[in-house]
This record gives sequence, C-alpha cells and structure tokens, in this order.
Amino acid sequence: MKKYLIIDIGTSSVRAAVVDENLKIRNTEVIRRVVDICFDAEAEWKRICTLIKELAKMEKHFSGAAVSSLLGWVGVDENGNAVTPCYSYMHQEKEIHDGFQKTADYSQIYEICGRRINPEWAAFKLSGLKRKEPKIYEKMRYFISMKDFINCKLTGVAAIDHTSAGYTMLYDLKRKQWSETLIEMLSMEPDKLPPLKRPYEILGHIRKEVLKELDLEGDIPVTVGSVDGSTAILGAGGYSERTAVNVMGTTEVFFMVTKHWETDKTQSLVVNPHVVPGLWLVGGPMGMFGGTIDWFLRNIMKGSSDIGKMNEAASEIEPGCNGVQFYPNLAGERTPFWNPKFAGTVTGLHLEHRAEHLFRGIMEASGYAVRKIMDNGSDCGIIFEEVTAIGGGAQSDLWLQIKADITGKTFWSSQVSEATMIGSAMLCMLSEGRTVEEIPIIPIKQGYFSRTAEQEKYMETYQIYMKNHDLIKMLYM
Repeated sequence: MKKYLIIDIGTSSVRAAVVDENLKIRNTEVIRRVVDICFDAEAEWKRICTLIKELAKMEKHFSGAAVSSLLGWVGVDENGNAVTPCYSYMHQEKEIHDGFQKTADYSQIYEICGRRINPEWAAFKLSGLKRKEPKIYEKMRYFISMKDFINCKLTGVAAIDHTSAGYTMLYDLKRKQWSETLIEMLSMEPDKLPPLKRPYEILGHIRKEVLKELDLEGDIPVTVGSVDGSTAILGAGGYSERTAVNVMGTTEVFFMVTKHWETDKTQSLVVNPHVVPGLWLVGGPMGMFGGTIDWFLRNIMKGSSDIGKMNEAASEIEPGCNGVQFYPNLAGERTPFWNPKFAGTVTGLHLEHRAEHLFRGIMEASGYAVRKIMDNGSDCGIIFEEVTAIGGGAQSDLWLQIKADITGKTFWSSQVSEATMIGSAMLCMLSEGRTVEEIPIIPIKQGYFSRTAEQEKYMETYQIYMKNHDLIKMLYM
C-alpha cells in the first residue's frame, strides 16, 4: 500500500503525518506553538525535520510527499535559505497599501487578480521590503510562500503553485501567469517572483543529503501542493461543481466550487484557481471566528467554562441573542467586507445579557458573513444548496445549526477530521496521474437543515446586522 509523507504548518501547530492511499492517517507527530505576525522560517524547518525524524523511526519509505501551510511569505537567497522572517497573513503593510490605494484603479486590479486591494497581500509585503530593506531585497532571489520555502528545502527547487500565487495580488487569473500590469503598478522586478506550477504537479524529489538528514530512504517525489485553506477544500470533498466548503478553524474560510463565474461587482469575493484542474474557488478567507471563540474562553472567561458548557448555555438563547450583535474582528475584516481597520465591536449589550449571549453572538456573526458571501456568489451566477463544514468549529452542533438557519442551506459535517492533510495526500495521488474520480470518496457525518421559524427570525436580524455594520465601519476608516 502506498504511503505519503504529509506536512502541515498551521497557526497553532506544525505537524507531520503518514497518510495511506485509502486516505487513512496512520501516524502523526505534532509540535504545538503559536505563530506570531512574523516568525522564523528556518526555525520552522528545524521543527519539521524533528517531526519527520520521529516518523522515520516507524516508516522510512514513502511514495510521495506534500506540504501545506498557513498563508505566509518568505524571502530566500540563491540557496533557498531565508533572508527574511516569514510574514504571516496577520502581517499588514498598511503604509504602502494606503499610498497605493490613493491612485489605484480598483476595477482594473480586481478584474486582473480576482481580489480587492488589501494590506495583507504579498505584493505589499514585497514592496515594503524593497522600500524599507533594500539590501535584503537585493540579496533576495525569490519571494515565496511558506509552503514553497519548505518545498525548496526538501528539493532545492523554488516555485509556487497557481492557487497560492493568487494571494500575492500579482497573478493574472485569466492569463494564468504573473501580471506584467500589476508588477509595473507596484514598481517591482518580475524576477523576484518564482516560476508557477500546478498544485497537482511533481516539483522534484527529496535531495539525497536531506534524505540522509531525515533518516528517510528511497526516491521520494514532492508534489507542489498549496495553501492550507484551499487544500482543505479538496480534502473535505469540495472537488465537484455546485458544492461549497466551510473551513471552521482559527481563521474561517468559505469557498464555493464552480466551473464558471461572473465578475463580482462588489469586489468582495476572492477568486482562485482550484487546486484540481478545470474548477474555480470563489469566496475567501474570513475573519478569526474560531480564534475569537478561543480568545473569549481564554481571556474573558479565564478558564471558568469550557466550550462544551458554553455551547450548552448558548443553545438556550433565542436566535438574535436578545439584541446582542458581535463583530469579532480581532485581526481586521477579510472576506466579504475587507476592512483591515475594523476592530472587534459589540452592540446592543444590556444588563440582562450574559457570557453566553456574547459566545453565541460570535457564532451568529460567522453565519452572517457566510450568508453575505453566498448572496454575492449568487449575483455572480454561482448556484449550490449544500455546504460541507470541517475544522474544530464544525464539531459544534449549535454552530452548524445556526449557519443552516441563517443561510437557508443544508450544512453537512464531514467525517474527515484532518482535511488539509487528506487534501495534500489527494494532491500526491493526482500527481501520480490519477483522476479525482479514482480517489476515495470523502464520507459525510451529519446533516443540519434550515428551520422555517428560525430562518425567518434570522432574516430580520441579518438585515439589522448588515445595516449596523455599515454604520459602525465608519468608525474604522
């Protein structure tokens, strides 16, 4: 039976696993740590080496390997060594973004790259390096994603997949190449951007010296892979048209899978090439809804209650939280609102409200954001009826029921608990020449169906939430 070496770099941990061709995780090694806005890429590589060496005590031969990672960016030299820290998705080049914003043609940029101007995109990080750290910029050969940094360490080959490239704001969606227009707009050199590869291609093979260092044996091909959220879409079973996947992790992700899409006139949706051929992902990375739940339990409740008890208490509250509305933007707004300055805000708070009202308010806010993405997707001609939910948040029956009631769609929880790792293993299989139809089917666990009375109530509170949102955002311009 074939086995694959899978590496996943997340916000709260870095993991290495053995996944077989039946998509069963046979062994996992984990190092817990929390990444900062910027973190040491070389130290992360050392952690990964430690994890792989532990796996190698039981398994030394692999049919392939793949890496997924949170969205982060690293400058590397000619030898693939980091010359900058890894700038995570939380890092924002606001000064350069704001200056560029003043003269930018918003419609032209969105038409090319399928995303709204935002200070978290790699284009602004690269521009910041050029202006603020010219010596480092000059020394840097390529600016690549964190996933591709690890790939380069393994194979000696520097490249980036088309899906991850979309998050630079320098990728031309329709031409499927780097955009000369956007590169020129930001006064950059195109040779700082690496070659483009498909996520399901073989990048190279683990170098002999690295095999020896990691106690591995044989010839191990490395699949290009992709960013964690998009890879998780595949691992959750989101590889057919007219489906949608909601990744409910620390940062939430929602993407609709489609063959065709019309330009979003609101410019609020991110459009990416799917990690499998012939499809597109329309939606985007959302706010830190799961992260806000963790923050609430840790910093507000201070350990006096756990997530199980809070779920139970919040389930007794009527839809709409008795007027409480939570805007949980602890790291700014992403899809579908895109306001990096919008801070966490609560409205409608009175003496009778309790902790569980705030807790449920976070869940409802997540549902409202998903509803807005769906509405905008519908305007772009995207149709679907069901959503597969994965991640830690998808373990909450209450949260999934709230989303079903708010959106009017059926939500399914997946039996896959590690969708990103499973998605990476699927990319390994695709790189071997298999088709999606030849890969094992991803099983569904449980369904959550919209209830008429609750849906009607949420239709009212959703309109209030959006109206208040438009008023509050003026405070954070």
